[in-house]
Amino acid sequence: MKTKFYLRQGSEKNTINFEFRNGSVTKFRLSTGFVVNSEKDWDFKKQKMKLTSSTVNAKLINRQLSEFENLLNDLLYKENEKLIGVESIRLLFAKVFDVNEKPVSKEQTKIIKTKPKEINQSKDLLIYFDWFLEFYSKNNSPYSKRILTKGTLTTLKTTFSIIKKYLVARKLKTLHFDDINRNFYNDFILFLNEKGYTKNYTGTVIQKLKTVMNYAFDEGKHTNLEFKKNYFSKMSEVVHHPYLNKEELKQIEDLVLTDAEVDLARDIFLVQSHIGLRIGDLLSFIKNPVYVVQNGRKFMNVKQSKTSNIVYIPLMEKVLGIMHKYEGQLPDYLHQNIINAHLKSICKKAKINAEYQYTRTEGGKSVNHKMPKYKFISTHTARRSFCTNAYNAEIPIQDIMAISGHKSERVFLNYIKVDSLKNAERVGQNPYFK
Repeated sequence: MKTKFYLRQGSEKNTINFEFRNGSVTKFRLSTGFVVNSEKDWDFKKQKMKLTSSTVNAKLINRQLSEFENLLNDLLYKENEKLIGVESIRLLFAKVFDVNEKPVSKEQTKIIKTKPKEINQSKDLLIYFDWFLEFYSKNNSPYSKRILTKGTLTTLKTTFSIIKKYLVARKLKTLHFDDINRNFYNDFILFLNEKGYTKNYTGTVIQKLKTVMNYAFDEGKHTNLEFKKNYFSKMSEVVHHPYLNKEELKQIEDLVLTDAEVDLARDIFLVQSHIGLRIGDLLSFIKNPVYVVQNGRKFMNVKQSKTSNIVYIPLMEKVLGIMHKYEGQLPDYLHQNIINAHLKSICKKAKINAEYQYTRTEGGKSVNHKMPKYKFISTHTARRSFCTNAYNAEIPIQDIMAISGHKSERVFLNYIKVDSLKNAERVGQNPYFK
């Protein structure tokens, strides 16, 4: 079953229509009554009006399109185990868009059969979870007021997959909202440990499950508040992953690399190490760069994908030097996986091979990792390096956080990697200690 808004292009006018399909058979099409001046004003991918268009009521049109989508999704969810009539969809459409459509034909009013369920779907967490992923990938969250980001959706989908694997492992048919209690929590944690997941990853899975339970609770799908109790917690631990100091970054910078792709990977990594963006945000910026010049200084103008915050990042001399190599532009785009595939060999060639070790909890047990430092390096190391080096350079924490996107000092201070003795030495320079 598919629904969509589309632009019906005519010789004199373009109208926004709605189409309902069941498999390969078109059930019906209806006109919203909205007229669009030009096809350039219509976003074919998002099925919405472009807000920068010449159509003065674009926001109003989008508001009604979104209202219908929300009501339709709610209708389909509520009637998930019933026989959904086409007529009910048509009546909902007429109500929202205030149109008087002719009754649909006898053929069109045939019911749409959904797969029979052995359970009460209104109480089924997995059915709601599946609906949640689909709905909030297209509609604004009531909390953030925007659709879920690609990264958040990926983590949620992974959590959904893990829960389904848990049911298979425990030979369970389904999971109801009321099943989320202390016994489930303890057994689910045991399952995650059996899979060898790290403590922080396990915490992320629990957090996403709590998120979905909270949405469902606020929407009146259940009354179970066990997930809000203290025992149902997101566990975490501080893991001392490595960062690269300024000297090590200089070693990478000084390398002579003859392979063009490896050279490009090195330059993107260095840029990230000097500006602190998440790799996804940097690569998106490379595709569509926006700069601002203020008092003779050039700044990157970046919208962060995770927070939607707009940040301005000053371009330091080292970044400008790399850009000079690419005729005043940032290095060309290269996929994150390709960059990561080259980083370890780049760092090995740069002789970043001192022994490094850290400990983290995996499968419920403390595991010590001890290898040459270059084997631990990835694109995320660049972001960690920026934050730590900026902190050591005594840049105010709030200024660093404005670029890094961290929401609290506590999380930021856990994120950066500062040697305790060096930090004490830096603090000791404060006049208070003299």
